Amino acid sequence: MSRRIMRIVLGAAAALTMTTVVGFPAMAEGKTITFMCWYDEDDVAGVIDALNEELGGEYEVEYSYVAQSDFNNVLSTQLAAGEGPDIVADGTNFPARIKAGNIMEITGEDFLEDFNEAGFALCSDGDQIYGIPSYGWFSGIWYNKDIFEANGVEVPVTFDEFVAVCDTFAQAGVQPMSFGLADGDSALHSVLGYLENSFYHNNDANPDGTDFDVKFAYGETNMNGSLNDVVTKWSTLIDKGYINADMLGISNDQAVADFIAGNAAMLNGGPWQYTNFEDAGMNFGMMSHLSESGENKYMVGGPAVNFGINANTKDPEGAMKVLKAFGSVAVQQAFVDANVGGFSYRSGVEASMPEEYDGIKEIIDAGNIACTWDRWSVNMPSQSLFDEAKAQLQGLISGDYTVDDYLQTLDDMAASIRYE
Repeated sequence: MSRRIMRIVLGAAAALTMTTVVGFPAMAEGKTITFMCWYDEDDVAGVIDALNEELGGEYEVEYSYVAQSDFNNVLSTQLAAGEGPDIVADGTNFPARIKAGNIMEITGEDFLEDFNEAGFALCSDGDQIYGIPSYGWFSGIWYNKDIFEANGVEVPVTFDEFVAVCDTFAQAGVQPMSFGLADGDSALHSVLGYLENSFYHNNDANPDGTDFDVKFAYGETNMNGSLNDVVTKWSTLIDKGYINADMLGISNDQAVADFIAGNAAMLNGGPWQYTNFEDAGMNFGMMSHLSESGENKYMVGGPAVNFGINANTKDPEGAMKVLKAFGSVAVQQAFVDANVGGFSYRSGVEASMPEEYDGIKEIIDAGNIACTWDRWSVNMPSQSLFDEAKAQLQGLISGDYTVDDYLQTLDDMAASIRYE
């Protein structure tokens, strides 16, 4: 089995061109099954190797890379034209692909029995199954243990304690947090992490909990008028300058580099960054997003990329064999191995949880992992609202929007994209 890794880039006029980055001689008898995703070639190489091993030479898997910022538009354009890869890979927008009729139903396939039901959160429509998850992801707050120790700072338990920790670092001349908001979504993860802990959970005034998101998705309630006080409390981080307009011009890669260099005490992120910190020899750990009470903590997260079969594939039999290979222990293990600290929805896969995750291990073991946009997907293409929330958050950070303005932009967007 060969491994062929392709790269798709957007041209000046949004035309798509394809360039081979890594190629290996193809086996003559192998048939090609294609899929594309936003993972860099180095990150997906182990998965491709595991797929090749699992398929045993019967099929050649051809991978195409598309930058995450372009992925939704590229895949949507291809699928709307009745084209696209044989295996459709997507995250938050996978339910929208199902609604659009782009994904083949696979209910009843034997290999689905090996997955925890929670893994099908974005792959199902009622009792019908259309795909399988890869690994589970989560985000929290990385912290530099040496900086904490040097400043006599303990890991905070409540949100108010977290703000106080930021105050202590600022007074000592240490940048509390590093954010790259020119191209990253870490600030949105921060606000949604606070909402997850202090609105959807641990909130006596909101007994419906996560039902709010379902009602919102169906237009039965609005964000503006419901989330104002909670978002205002989170905005303390903006008011104090710990998240500020200067960060809107900093890339996520630069923010990570600044954290590694010891220029900031904390960084919002997840397991996909673990290897960078380990390779740099950092002394680091992870804490969860925090609530007012500090109880019943939740990480932001859920199923990562999901895989299904393109309804227009010209080789449904081959695509099904490749999808089954994606569901194998070996391939699922490769996904987890590439995301140290990530977890699996597939039985038989062993996930590593190094000591840097000691502070959140109980949260992960309890299954307290959720994100609001997965819940939005019941009645809207939630990736579209997520992108809007990320873009408009810049206005809140820059001071151009009030909290009311910000939430109203999301209500307006939601009204325009609901399925019904």
